[in-house]
Amino acid sequence: MRNRWIRVLVLAVALVAVPLLAQSFSEDEFRWGSRPYVPQPPNAIRVESNLVQVGVVVRDSNGKAVGTFQRSDFQLFDNGRPVAITSFSVENSGPSSVQTKAPQILNAGQPPTPPPAPPKPRYIALFFDDFSMSMPDTVFARKAAESFVKTSLKPGDKIGIFTTSTTVSLNFTDNVPKLLETLGQLLSHARKPAAIMCPRYDAYLSWLIDQNDRDALSFGMAVALAQCPELRGLPREMLVNIVQTAARETLSLSDYSGQDTLGILRDVIRYLGKAPGKRMLVLASSGSWTRSNEAQIKMDKLVGAALDANVVINSLDAKGLVAQWFDPEGVPLPAGPLAMKALSYADATAFAMNDMMALLAAGTGGRFYHNRNDLDVGLRDMVMAPSVSYMLAFAPVDVKRNGAKHSIKVKVANSHGLSIEARRGYLAPSPVLTDTEKKERRLDAAVLATVEQSGVPAQVTTEAGSLATGEVVLKVRIHVNASELPFHTVGARKVERLIFVTALFDEENHFLTGVQGVMDLTLKIETLAKISSQGLDARLSLQAPPGKYRLRQVVEEVGDGRITAMSRPVEIH
Repeated sequence: MRNRWIRVLVLAVALVAVPLLAQSFSEDEFRWGSRPYVPQPPNAIRVESNLVQVGVVVRDSNGKAVGTFQRSDFQLFDNGRPVAITSFSVENSGPSSVQTKAPQILNAGQPPTPPPAPPKPRYIALFFDDFSMSMPDTVFARKAAESFVKTSLKPGDKIGIFTTSTTVSLNFTDNVPKLLETLGQLLSHARKPAAIMCPRYDAYLSWLIDQNDRDALSFGMAVALAQCPELRGLPREMLVNIVQTAARETLSLSDYSGQDTLGILRDVIRYLGKAPGKRMLVLASSGSWTRSNEAQIKMDKLVGAALDANVVINSLDAKGLVAQWFDPEGVPLPAGPLAMKALSYADATAFAMNDMMALLAAGTGGRFYHNRNDLDVGLRDMVMAPSVSYMLAFAPVDVKRNGAKHSIKVKVANSHGLSIEARRGYLAPSPVLTDTEKKERRLDAAVLATVEQSGVPAQVTTEAGSLATGEVVLKVRIHVNASELPFHTVGARKVERLIFVTALFDEENHFLTGVQGVMDLTLKIETLAKISSQGLDARLSLQAPPGKYRLRQVVEEVGDGRITAMSRPVEIH
C-alpha cells in the first residue's frame, strides 16, 4: 500500500476546472479545487489498535529540546487516571544535540532505555487559509514558508501545499524549486461582502446584534448612519430592522465560510492521514468565524479526525502583531467616543476569529503562534523536528466502544522550568462508522464498482492532451445539467457542492490513479438562472503510461447524496 500511495502521487495530475459560464460568476460565487484521489479498498479491515502512542517533546526555558529523560521520569494519565507506559523510545533528529545522563545502575527488572530510534520521514502539509487572509497577510505567510523551504528542510521531509480556495496545491515533495514556484502562486481569495451591502459589519458585531445586545445594536445603528447616508431620517424601527437584517446576512455568510474552511481542512487531513510517516499540518490563517453550534460540532469532529490519523496541527496567525481597526476598507465610522468602541469591537473580533486556530492546535498537541510579526521564526520553530523527542505508548483499560474523546496528560519528574508538548487526547473505538466515514465509503464504493448510476444528470467526454513538459495526459470534461440540482438556501444565496472523481483502472481492473475535484457554488439568484439554462463544466486530467484503461467517472451531489457513476474504455497513446 505504501508503494501504491507513492505511485499515485506520481501519476495524478489535476488541471483547473473551467465553468461554462465563468464570466458570469463573481469571485464569491464559485470555488473549484482538485487533489489526488486514493480510494479505501472495499475489503479493508477497520483495525482497532490496543495501544495509544503519545509523542512527547520536553523543552527548557529557551525552547531547546531536552534529551535526558528515561521511561521512569514520565507519567501518563487517561481521563485523569494514571496508566502504565507499555513502551518507550527516544527519537533523535540530530547526531550531537542530545544530552545524556551518566550511566546508571538499573533496579532489578527495570528494562534499560533503548538507544535513540532513527527519525521517521515527515509529511508536512502547509495549509494556507486564503479565504481569510488579506493580500499582505498572504505575502507574510508565503515569505515565512519560502524561508523554511530554503533553509530548514531535513532529509526525508516531504512538503505538500494546500489552500482553502484549492486554487493552489502541490503533492508532497522535497523538490525545493517546485515548492518555491508553487508558493509564489499564492494569492488572497478573501471573501468580501457585496459592494451594494450597506451597512457592513464584521462577524463578531453581527453576532452580538443577533443576540440582541443593546450596546452592539446602538453601535450598529451609528455605523449604519455613517456608512449609508441614505438611511438618515428613517424611523428608528425601520433602521433597527435594516441593521438586524444586515447582521444576520453577515453572520450567515461568515458562518458558512468558516464551516467551509473546516470542511476543506478535513479533506486535507484525510489525505495526509494516508502518508507513511510522521504527519503534521501547519495552518496559516487570519482567522475564521466558528462560534455557531454547527461550526463547533465540525471543529470537534475535525480534531477527532486529526487524532485518529495521528496528525498534529500547528497554527500560524498570519495577521501578526498589528493594530486592529473596525473596517480595513476605509468605510467612514462614527467620530468621537464611538471610535474607541470601534477599536474595542475590532480587538474582540480578532480574538474571536482566532478560536479555530487555537482550538485545533491545542486539541492535537500542536502549537499556536500568534501576536508576533516574525512569522518565519514561528513557522520554523513549529515545523522543525526537535533534536530529541520521546515516543510513549499505553494500553487503555476498560474503554467503552462509544467513539468518545479521551483526554491525555503527560507529566515529567522535576519539570520546573520545562514545557511539555504532547497530544491532548484520543478517540475511543466506535462500533459503527461515523457519518463522514459512511459518506467516504459510499463514494469509494461508487468509484470501485462497475455498475452505472444516474443520480446527477451528467455527460463525459475525453481527449488526449499534453503538459507543458511534454507528458501525455488524458483530459476529461464533465458537463452537469444544473437545472436538476437541488440547491439549498443560505441567506440570500443558493448553495451546492459537487464532488467529481476521475479514476483509471488497468485491464485487470486494478485501480491505478485518480483525481478528485470539488466545486462549491454560492450563487446569486440571477446567476443560478443562467447556469440552470446552460449547465456547468468541470475539467480534470490524468497522466498515465501509454496503454488501454477503464475510465471511471463519479459525480456526487453532496447535499442530498445523489451519485452518478459511469465507465468507458480509453486509450492513452
